[in-house]
Amino acid sequence: MIASPAVEISADMTVPVIDLGPYLGGASNALERTAMQLREASASLGFYFIANHGIDQGLIDRVFVQAERFHSLPLEHKLAVRAGKTTIGYLPLGGQTQNTSVYAKSVHPDRSASFYIRAEYPPDHPDRIAGRPWVLDNRWPEDLPGFRETTLEYYGAISGLGYRLLRLQAVALDLPEDYFVNHDAFKPSNGTLRLLHYPPRDPANEGQFGIGPHTDYGYCTLLAQAKVPGLEILTRSGQWIQAPVPDGHILVNNSDMCRRWTNDRFRSAPHRVINASGRERYSIPFFFGVRNDVKLACLPTCQGVDNPAKYPPLSYGEYFAEIRKKNYDLPKD
Repeated sequence: MIASPAVEISADMTVPVIDLGPYLGGASNALERTAMQLREASASLGFYFIANHGIDQGLIDRVFVQAERFHSLPLEHKLAVRAGKTTIGYLPLGGQTQNTSVYAKSVHPDRSASFYIRAEYPPDHPDRIAGRPWVLDNRWPEDLPGFRETTLEYYGAISGLGYRLLRLQAVALDLPEDYFVNHDAFKPSNGTLRLLHYPPRDPANEGQFGIGPHTDYGYCTLLAQAKVPGLEILTRSGQWIQAPVPDGHILVNNSDMCRRWTNDRFRSAPHRVINASGRERYSIPFFFGVRNDVKLACLPTCQGVDNPAKYPPLSYGEYFAEIRKKNYDLPKD
C-alpha cells in the first residue's frame, strides 16, 4: 500500500497521516515503524489521520445516513429518547456548554444536538448481573428500522479499531505491545458513539460555537468526519487551524485521561466546531475510553528522577463526575 501524504493545513502546520495498512497486514517491522509515527504525532499536535484503517467505507456512509435520519425526526419523537442522568440517548440543541473550558468563554449554549450510544449487554452478561457502572441501557427511537442494527455494527467495528491502536500506543510509549490490551482499564473499554448534528450557525448569536473550545475527557477519540468542514484544532503555538476532510480517513485525537496517564507526553489538544457553512453538518465521534472504576497512575515509562509524576492516580469516573455537572443540561430523573 502507498502511504498517504500529510494533509496541509497552513504554511507551517500539517496534520500527520499514519498509514495502518502495513501494520494491519502484518508486514515486517510495521508495528515499530507505525508506532514511531504515532508517537511523534501524539506528542506534537495530538491529532492525526489514519488511512487504510480496515473499516469499510460503505459502513461509515450508512452510519451517516442513520445519523441524518434520526436528527430529521420530529422533536417530540427525539425527546421520547432524551438522555436522563447519564448521557445516553438524545441531547437536544443547547444541551451542552463548555463551561469548564479554559480556552474560551462560551456565551451561548453549544449549537449542536447529539444521540449517544453505548455497548449493549444481554441480561445474563456477568457485568450486568454484577451491576458494573459501565453497563447502561441504550434508548432506541421507535419506527426507525435499521438504525439500531447499523449503529451497533459500526460501534463494534470502531471499538475493534481502538483496540488495534492500543498496541501501537504501547510500543510508542516503550511499553510491551500488549500492555494496554491486558490492562484492567480496557477490560472492557468504556466506549461511547455520538451522532452529532450541527445546524448552521445562528448569525444573531455572536460568538456561538457548534461545540465550544475543549479537550476530550476520556482516553482517545476516533472521528468519522463530516463532509462539511468546521472542526478547528489549537496548535501548540496558539493558532486555530481548520482540519481538512480527506476521503477514507479517520481522525484520531488523544484525550485527557491519556494525557494524565502519560504525564503530558501525549498531548490532549483543544479543539472546537464552528459551522459557518450555512449547511447542516453531521459528525460521528467514537470516544474510546477507560473503565470508570480503574485509577490510572502515571505510566512507568513516562516518569523518572528528572520527570516526576505530575498527577495523582485518578479514575475516569472521578474525573468526569464534575465535568458532567457543569457542562451538560441533563434531567434530574
